[in-house]
Amino acid sequence: MNQSVQINIEDAIENLLAHVPNLNTYKTNRVGAKLFPFATISASVGGQLLGNYTGVYEVSVSVDYSDTAAKISQEDFDNTYCQIFEAFYEETPPLFTKIQNNILDTKVYTARIASQTPTIRTAKRAWQRGLRISVICTPSELDDGLRYLNFYQKENSMYVAVI
Repeated sequence: MNQSVQINIEDAIENLLAHVPNLNTYKTNRVGAKLFPFATISASVGGQLLGNYTGVYEVSVSVDYSDTAAKISQEDFDNTYCQIFEAFYEETPPLFTKIQNNILDTKVYTARIASQTPTIRTAKRAWQRGLRISVICTPSELDDGLRYLNFYQKENSMYVAVI
């Protein structure tokens, strides 16, 4: 059964964070209290790329890490954040491959860390820091002609052929 692109991407990101010790992960559809330390994962689909009816979308993913300032130092907080960042940022395999390996019914063309938000201390005495990931993907496992284009190689001229 096909799920929405947002759910697929959030599930894949959650799987990548599974190797960070003692980190609770929560996705968009989770309600209720969250246990420290935690990372919230939220994906949203933007408009179609390359024109109407292409089926290629840009998905913006927010990964926000929080921990209590009452029990953890900023140095420990930063170390855990670095582990989260390293779960995404490696040269091999690239991020889009890591995400694709966790999804069956969505083709991921590219994925990159687009930005980071600074560390802040909220009124609830919590450290918070986040990053944004930009993912370009097709939400169907069907062969639509675009799934086999390689958007990862910047010298590739397939962008022009599709437009």
